[in-house]
Amino acid sequence: MSKKGKLLRGEKGEELVIEELSKDSSNKRIINNLVLVGSNGMSHQSDHILIRYNGIFVIETKNYYGEIYGNEKDTNWKRLIATGKKVETSFFRNPLIQNNSHIKSVKKIVGNEYPIYGFVVFVKNNVSNLGLFNVCGISEINNRINLLTINDNIPEEILDNIYNKLLYSEADVNQEKHLENIKKVKNERIDHQKELKAAIETRICPNCGNKLTSTKKGLKCPICKYEIKI
Repeated sequence: MSKKGKLLRGEKGEELVIEELSKDSSNKRIINNLVLVGSNGMSHQSDHILIRYNGIFVIETKNYYGEIYGNEKDTNWKRLIATGKKVETSFFRNPLIQNNSHIKSVKKIVGNEYPIYGFVVFVKNNVSNLGLFNVCGISEINNRINLLTINDNIPEEILDNIYNKLLYSEADVNQEKHLENIKKVKNERIDHQKELKAAIETRICPNCGNKLTSTKKGLKCPICKYEIKI
């Protein structure tokens, strides 16, 4: 798929999540595509930030085809796409890692007084294999948000303050700089994917050069413990 096609699919996914969140009357304060600068000086664009009576929710949207596999600790997740009789396998960076960086940027602004939760929403509802509470299909997002009631009585005026503080803190980063940051992160991911592919093909550990050994879940280095789950 072309770059433009992927962008349009991503935008469509975000629109569907906004539409789903809007079905809950408690979801009155939603900020979409907020750009904040992290402690490393890099700009981060959060797909959705929801501020409501039971907390602040930083939501990442993924509009991917195929069945998704992975866990919280994996660097990369896997997706299997059936095309006729053939099943194609591809890897992508664990979206919880990206979401955690967004949470840190939000926490830097609003502090720790009120709970901040992260969610990754897959528009295709194709994450039944994951078994993670904070990763769900679009049809489940409102239900899961409502299940979190550690602090379910944040006053309206506080919610307004948080909402305004986040809006006013949006980074003064021009589009060129933000795209430069995105390109830098993307290049790092491409390099990582090449490293991963080479390690699978050669069975050589990219960290220490030792021979990777087979495990039930994939490949592992007996020396430095570098691991690839396949």
